[in-house]
Amino acid sequence: METNTLFPFDTFFCSNGSLSVFLSSSGSGFTSHASLALTRWYPDPTCDADGYYFYLQDLQTEAFWSLGFQPVRSVPDQYEVAQEGGKVRFVRMEKGIRSVMEVWVSEKADVEIRQITLENCTTESRKLRLTSYAEIVLNSRMGDVGHPAFSKLFVQTAWDAERGALIANRRLRSPADPPGFMAHWLVDGRPDAWETDRMRFVGRGRTLQHPQALDQTLSGTTGNVLDAVFSLQKEVRLEAGESVTLHFALAFAKTEEQLHQWMAQPLSLQAGIQPARFAADEQEMLAVFLAKTPANNNINTRFVPRPSPPELAIKETSLLDFNGVGGFSENGKEYVLYTHAHQKTPLPWTNVVSNDQHGFIISESGSAYTWSANSRENRLTPWANDPVMDPFGEAFYLKNRKTNEVICPLPGPCPSNVPFRVVHGFGYSTFSAVQLGLSHEVTFFVPRTDPLKIAKICLRNQTKAAQSFSFYAYHELVMGPYRHTALPYLQTGQAENGALWAENPRNGEFSARRSVLQIVGASVSSVTTDRTAFLGRYGATDAPEGIWADHLDQRVGLENHTDPCLAMETQIELPPETEVTFYVLLGQGENASHAQELMMRYADPAVCEAARNEGIAFWQNITDKIQVKTPDAALDRMANGWLVYQNLSCRIMGRSAFYQSGGAYGYRDQLQDTGGMFYHLPELTRSQILLHAAHQFEEGDVLHWWHPPLSKGIRTRFSDDLLWLPYITSFYINSTGDWALLDEYVGFKSAVSLKEGEDEAFVFPKDTDKNASLYEHACMAIDRSLTKGDHKLPLMGTGDWNDGMNRVGREGKGESVWLGFFLYQILSDWISICEKRQDVVRLTRYVSYHKELYEALNSTGWDGAWYRRAYYDNGAPLGASDNDECRIDTIAQSWAVISKAAPPDRARVSLEAMLTHLVSENEGIIRLLTPAFDRTPHDPGYIKGYLPGVRENGGQYTHAALWAVKALAEVGKGTLAARLLGMISPVSHSRTPEEVARYQTEPYVIAADVYGVSPHVGRGGWTWYTGSAGWMFRVLLESVLGFGVQENQWFTIKPCIPLHWPGFILQYRCHDNQTHYSIEVVNPEGVEVGISTASIDGMPCVIEEDALAKIPIVTDGKAHHVVIRMGKPIPPTSNLRNGRDHSTEQTKDNTEQVQISSLLK
Repeated sequence: METNTLFPFDTFFCSNGSLSVFLSSSGSGFTSHASLALTRWYPDPTCDADGYYFYLQDLQTEAFWSLGFQPVRSVPDQYEVAQEGGKVRFVRMEKGIRSVMEVWVSEKADVEIRQITLENCTTESRKLRLTSYAEIVLNSRMGDVGHPAFSKLFVQTAWDAERGALIANRRLRSPADPPGFMAHWLVDGRPDAWETDRMRFVGRGRTLQHPQALDQTLSGTTGNVLDAVFSLQKEVRLEAGESVTLHFALAFAKTEEQLHQWMAQPLSLQAGIQPARFAADEQEMLAVFLAKTPANNNINTRFVPRPSPPELAIKETSLLDFNGVGGFSENGKEYVLYTHAHQKTPLPWTNVVSNDQHGFIISESGSAYTWSANSRENRLTPWANDPVMDPFGEAFYLKNRKTNEVICPLPGPCPSNVPFRVVHGFGYSTFSAVQLGLSHEVTFFVPRTDPLKIAKICLRNQTKAAQSFSFYAYHELVMGPYRHTALPYLQTGQAENGALWAENPRNGEFSARRSVLQIVGASVSSVTTDRTAFLGRYGATDAPEGIWADHLDQRVGLENHTDPCLAMETQIELPPETEVTFYVLLGQGENASHAQELMMRYADPAVCEAARNEGIAFWQNITDKIQVKTPDAALDRMANGWLVYQNLSCRIMGRSAFYQSGGAYGYRDQLQDTGGMFYHLPELTRSQILLHAAHQFEEGDVLHWWHPPLSKGIRTRFSDDLLWLPYITSFYINSTGDWALLDEYVGFKSAVSLKEGEDEAFVFPKDTDKNASLYEHACMAIDRSLTKGDHKLPLMGTGDWNDGMNRVGREGKGESVWLGFFLYQILSDWISICEKRQDVVRLTRYVSYHKELYEALNSTGWDGAWYRRAYYDNGAPLGASDNDECRIDTIAQSWAVISKAAPPDRARVSLEAMLTHLVSENEGIIRLLTPAFDRTPHDPGYIKGYLPGVRENGGQYTHAALWAVKALAEVGKGTLAARLLGMISPVSHSRTPEEVARYQTEPYVIAADVYGVSPHVGRGGWTWYTGSAGWMFRVLLESVLGFGVQENQWFTIKPCIPLHWPGFILQYRCHDNQTHYSIEVVNPEGVEVGISTASIDGMPCVIEEDALAKIPIVTDGKAHHVVIRMGKPIPPTSNLRNGRDHSTEQTKDNTEQVQISSLLK
C-alpha cells in the first residue's frame, strides 16, 4: 500500500447539543462542553496529533498500534473511517486483529461512548491489552493553550473504587468559573490498571508514538498529579476467530451528583444527532485547522525505535557538586551535564539566553524557542510549556549521504544512546557528542545587542575515510503569541543572498518585522518553507520525511504551502580527520531593509565569532564585579554569577522562561529585580525607576504589567504595586546619594478607569501632557496608599503581593497586615526624604500615619503569638490561630522585623512561631503559609484553587522564604540565617541522584516555588522567571555578609554570620572598572554579629554603635585591602577614619592581617 493513499482526510462531529466531539480521520480530535474544553487539542494542520486515543498491544510479540492512525502512525492492512448518523466508525486491520471503534455521544446524557470490538482473525490465541489515553483540560480552550502549565495546577484526580472509575475536577479560581467534573470508566467491568499522571504515562522526553506506559503496567497514581490524564487498561484473550466488545465512557457534569447519575445509567446505544456546539475560541481554531489542512499525501509512517542503552555513560566526576547527572565547572561559571535517551533530567534543565531585543530558551535536550522584541507577543518559534515531552519547534539534523543514516547534533529530537555533554553558561549553551565517526559541537548564543540567535556548528571527521553529510536546520514559525492566530497570515520568501524570510502583516505592532534564516560559512544546497513537505503529513520532528529525499523541495512562498516553516540544507564534504565550522542565524529585523542589513553584516563568519566573544566578555564583566568566598561553597557559586545571570538575562531582559512566558514588565517584579542588580549595574536600577514611574496613571495607580513597545497591559486594584516605586527609589538614592533623580521629570499614562466591581481591565494607555518629578510620582503612590479599614490597617484591594489572595479585600473593606508593615518601612524612609525637601504638608501627614500604623499593627495586627496576615471584607481575620486554614503566614512575620515595626519581644516571638510552624529543615522548605487553603468556607481568592501545597498555596514561595532569612539576620541569628539560606539554594536540593529525583528542577538557578504537600514535597516548581534570584543575592550580600553602599561614599559592613564561620572574603570592583576592594572579614572569636576593628590599607575605619563599619570609597584605580575583625567592639580612638582622606599611619596589630584563605580551608 502506497503511503500517499492510506486514507482520505475528513472531519466528523458528534453532539447531543451540549457535549460535542470533533474527530479527524486520523483519530485525533477533542471533546468539549459549552465553554469548557474537556480534552487537550491544538490546531496543527500538518501533524494533527492531539486526541483521545486507544492503544492496542499484542502482549506475546510486544507489537502495538493505535485504533486510529494517530498517534502510533503504523501502516495498517486496512483503515476506514466513516460516519453514519451520530456515530463515527473507525475500522482497522493490523497484525491479524480487526478493530472497530464506534464513537458517539449519548442522546440524553453528557457521555461520550467508545465501543470497541476486537476480532482475532488469525488461527492462534492472542493476548491483547487495550489502553486509553486522554489529557484533561476542564478549562477554556484558550485558557489552556495560553499557559498549559498554569492551567494544569488546578486539576485534581481520584479513583472511585466503588464505581471503578477515574474522576477529575477543576478547583475553581473564582466563584464565577463554570464548575466541571469528568469521569472515565469501562462500562463492561473493571479495568485492570489506571493512570492519571501524564509524566508516568508518557515518560520524560518520549512521545505518544511510543509512551512509557506501553512498556509497563499503569501505576494507579491519582490525586494532585500536576498534569492530569485519564488512562485505563484492560487485557483480553481472544482465541482464533473470537471477538469481544468493550465500552469506554467519558462523561462531564457540572456537579458530582450529576456525574454519579450519568455513571449509574444503563449504556445508551442511541447517539445524539444535534449540531455540534463549540465555544468561540474553539470555532476559531477549527476554522484555521480546516482552512490550512494540507492534502493527505506524503504521509509519514516512520516509527522511531527506542535506542538501546549506551554501554558506558561518560561522567565528569571532577565537576563541583556532581550529582550523578551534572555539576559545576571548576570556576562555577558553567553547569555541565550528560544526557541521552536513557538518562534524562527529571524535568527540562534550561538556559535563558537574551539581550535587550532578542533571546531564546533552550533545554538540555536541545529543544528551544526564540523571540524578538517581546518574548510573548512576538515569538518566532513555538513556546511549548510541556516539561514531559519537551517538543521541538526548532531542530538540526545530520544525514550521512552515503548510508542515509540520520542523527541530530543535539540530544533531540532524534533519540540517541550516545551521551551528550551539555554546557549551560552565561550567555550560551553548548552541546557535543561523537556519532557515526563524526565529532560535533553546537553552541547557541545571541550577540550583545542585535536581534539575532546564532548557532555555531563545528563538525570534525574522526575517521580515516572521507565523509559526506547533509546538515538541515528547521524552524517552525509562530510570528506572534500563538501559532494558530498567525498561521492564516504568514508569508515567506527567499532573499537574493539565499536567506529565507517570513512576515506576519497582521501581528499588530510587530507587523512590519521580518524574520530571517541564513547559514553563514557554508553554501545552502536546498530550502523549503513548506512544513508539511519537511515533516511529512502527520509527521514529527523525531523522523521528518523531507530529509530522506536527495534535497529539500525548494518550495518557497505563500502559494507553495498551507503550513509554513523555514528550513535549509547545506552539504558538507569532510576529508579524513578534517573539520568545518559554520553558523546558523535566526533573526528578525524591524523591517525588510533592517533584516537585510542584519544578514549582510553577519555574512562573515568572523563577525559571528566576534559576537560570541563579545557576549562572553559582557557576562564575565557583569558577574565578576562582586565575588565572594565563604565556607559555604554552594552559596558562593550562586552569588558569584548564577543569581545575577538569572536575574538579568531572564527576569529583566528576556522576561520569559520554560514555565512562564510573559514578555511583559511587571511593575512590582522588575523594580525588585533591578534592586537586585544595583551593585552590578546601578544605572540600570536608575533607568528602571524612571521607566516604571512613566507607567503610573494620573490618579496615582499603576499598570500591574505592560507589554512593550505599546505599554498595553493590566490596570488592577492591587494595593502593593505602586509602593515598590518609592521603596526602590529610597534604596537607590540612599545608596548612591543621587538626589538629583528625584527631580527628573516623568510623564503619566491615561486609560479608562476601572468600573464599579471591576477587578482589572486590559487597557491601551496613552501618554498624557502632564509631567511631574519622580519625587511627586513616588509621593503620589504613597498618598494613594494611606488608606484605613475598620482595624486601622491599610486596605488590601484585590491583592497585596500575593496575587492569589485577590478576594480578601475585593469589596473594599478587607485590610492587609503585611501591607501595613511594608508601608511602615516605606514611610520610615520617606519621612526623612520629605524633611530633606522641606515638604511640610506630606511630612506632617506621613509622621501621623506612621505613628497610627505602628499602633494598629501591634494591636489589631497581633494574634497573640504571631502577626496576622489580613482581615477579610467581613472583618474575619486571616492568618490567625483560630483559622482552619492559613493560620500563619511567613511574610507578616518577616516584614514585622524587616520594617522594624515589631517591638523586640514581639519580633522574637513571631519569628519563633515562624520557625515552629513554617520552617521544615527535614523537607528543605520554608512554607509561605500553613495549613494550605483547601476547604475553608472563606474565599481568599484564586489561591484556594491551586492544588494544596503548590506555589503560594502552602508550598515554599522562595521570594517570601528569602524575606524570612533576611528577618532572622536582622535580629542577629546569623547561624540560622545562613543555614536556611543554604537550604533554599538549589544546589542543596540536588547533591545526590536521590535528591535530583526529588527536586527535579535545575540545580543552578533558583525556583520560584517548592511544593509542600505529599506526594510532591520538595519538588521544585517554576524556575528561572522569579524575583527570588535578585532577592537571594541581596539577602546573602546585604543581610548575611552585611555589605552595603551609603551615598556612594562609604561601603558599609555589618556581618551576621554563623558562629562556626572563620570569616569570608568579598571582592568588589568599582564602577570605574579599575578600582578594586578586597574585603576580608575574620571571626576569630566565633561570634554571629559585632565588629571589634576595621581598617583599610592598614588604617582604622569608623565603627558605628550598631556594629556597622564604614569604609571610605575612593575610585582611584588602585587595589584596596579592607580587614574587618568581628568580636566585641574596641573603644574608639582618636585616629579613627571618618572622612575620605587616607592617612599614612599603619596599624601594628597583626591580628588584623589574619589570612582568610587559611581560615576557609
